[in-house]
Amino acid sequence: MEKIAKISLLLALSLGLSSCSWPRWITGSDDFGTALVAGEGVVVHFFTSDNAFDTGVRLRSSNQYALDITILSLWIDSMIDKNETGEAVDERGFADNQMPFEWTSILKRSRDHRWFELMMFQPNCVSDSLRGVTDLNVDEASGSYNFVAACDGKLTLFVNDSYGFYGNNVGFANISLSRVN
Repeated sequence: MEKIAKISLLLALSLGLSSCSWPRWITGSDDFGTALVAGEGVVVHFFTSDNAFDTGVRLRSSNQYALDITILSLWIDSMIDKNETGEAVDERGFADNQMPFEWTSILKRSRDHRWFELMMFQPNCVSDSLRGVTDLNVDEASGSYNFVAACDGKLTLFVNDSYGFYGNNVGFANISLSRVN
């Protein structure tokens, strides 16, 4: 009976730490931020250990944006630094089978996306705006990720990980965000 209690406690703790798996529980500031005019861009410095990186940029509904990512240091989740093809982890993350236990995929903030995938959302319309870079269109000529803002609101970034485990993440990137139209 004691073993069942311990397992139940572990399961409850795991689900609590992964509470961001349900979009309505994703945290972030929904204050206004600074809107970009057509053709304007900003560069932000993103660390993979930040569970809700505030870009300070206000997106406008239905406007098109481009995202360019320059990884400046290795991206590592605990000890995982390679994806399933043996390449260094990048903004596209890695598959569930790279984790020591595949069942841990239930703990990801977004179960529909890859581990360590760069994610974005706008706090005032989370369910409509939650996307990973693998959901975005890629401009073959420039390599930019293109997307249309789901609503008016500030853009927040994070890598897809278990909510309580961002402290073991390593990695840094410059992310350029520009408004296309």
